[in-house]
Amino acid sequence: MGCRLRQFVPGVVYGVSVRCNDRQFLFRPNHDPAAPLLAAGCSPAALDPKNDLVPAPSVINVIGACLGRAQRKHPIRVHWFECNLNHLHIGFSVDDAAMRENVAPYFRTLLSGIARAVNKLWGRENHVFGARYRAEPCVDDAAAEQQLLYSVTNAVKDGQVERVVESPFFSTFRQAGRGEPLRFWHIDFAGWWKRGGPRKGNRVKRFLTWVTVELSPLPALRQLSEHQRRTRMRHLVRDAEKAAAERLAQEGRTAVGVEGLRRLDPRDRPRDPKESGRQPLCHASDAASRREFERSWREFLSEHRRASIDYRAGCFHREFPEGSFRPPLITPYSASGL
Repeated sequence: MGCRLRQFVPGVVYGVSVRCNDRQFLFRPNHDPAAPLLAAGCSPAALDPKNDLVPAPSVINVIGACLGRAQRKHPIRVHWFECNLNHLHIGFSVDDAAMRENVAPYFRTLLSGIARAVNKLWGRENHVFGARYRAEPCVDDAAAEQQLLYSVTNAVKDGQVERVVESPFFSTFRQAGRGEPLRFWHIDFAGWWKRGGPRKGNRVKRFLTWVTVELSPLPALRQLSEHQRRTRMRHLVRDAEKAAAERLAQEGRTAVGVEGLRRLDPRDRPRDPKESGRQPLCHASDAASRREFERSWREFLSEHRRASIDYRAGCFHREFPEGSFRPPLITPYSASGL
C-alpha cells in the first residue's frame, strides 16, 4: 500500500494496481493475432521442440510466464490479473500466515521479472514501474466482485476496444469466462549457461519450459460450479460492455481499436495523463462497510504502534496484531564505539 503499513489478513481479497514509469505504453501489443504467445514476425514453428528456431516472446507471453513462475515459486491465491497499455490490475488473497509470508517475495519476483523481460523486448534500460504497487482490501464480497469486473473490463472502460474478447492485452478472462488454459513458455537461459551454453553444444530449445497460471475463484463464488462462475462472469462483462458503449456514444467517441493500439510507440505516453488520486483505504460496496473498516483499521494501527514500542524497548516476545509484521531493529553506534 505504498508507504502505508500493510496488513494481509487470510481470506480477504486485495486489489492491486501498478503503473509503468511515466505511464509509457510499455505493454503495447506486439504479437500476431494467430500466435498470441510469439512476437510478430516470429514463425509459429519456433515453439516446435524438434527444430532449433529460438522463439521470440510477445508481451502477453512475457507477462504470463512471469506470473506463472512467481506463482510457482511463492504461491498465493490469484483471482485476476489484467493488463492495459501502461498498468496492471491484480487480485489476490492468502489462506494462512505461511502463505502471507509469500506476498512480498511474490510481487518482487513477478514485477522484477516483467521489468527485465519488457526492457529486453523493447531494447531499453530504465525503470519499468514508476512506483511500488498499491494494494487495498475488499472488505465485502460485493466489493471484491466489483474490483474483478473493473479490472477485466478496464480496456473497454478506457475506450481502447469495444469488447473484452477483442483485447490484445494479457487477460485472465480467457480462463475465467471461457475456460481456456493459461499456458505460457520461457527459456531457462541461466540453466543453459550453467550447462555450458554454446561451448558444449547444448540446444537452447532443450531449456524451453511451459508454465501454467492457476486462477482461484473469489471466496464468495467457491460454492458455485465452474460452469456457473463462467456464465456469471460473461453476463457481468456483457452488461459492462453495453454500459461503456452507451457512454462512448453519448460522448461522441469510438474505441481506438486493436490496430490503433498496435501502431502506438511503446516509449510514448498519454498526451493528457490523468493524475493519480488519493489511494483509497479500502474497497467497499456501501458506506457502512467502509466506516466499519476505518474503525477497525484505526484500532489495528493503535495496537501495532504499542506493540512496536514494546518490541523496540526489548520485549521481543511481544505479540503483534494479526496480519502485521515486526518493525526492523536498528542499533545506533557512536563514532567512539566503532
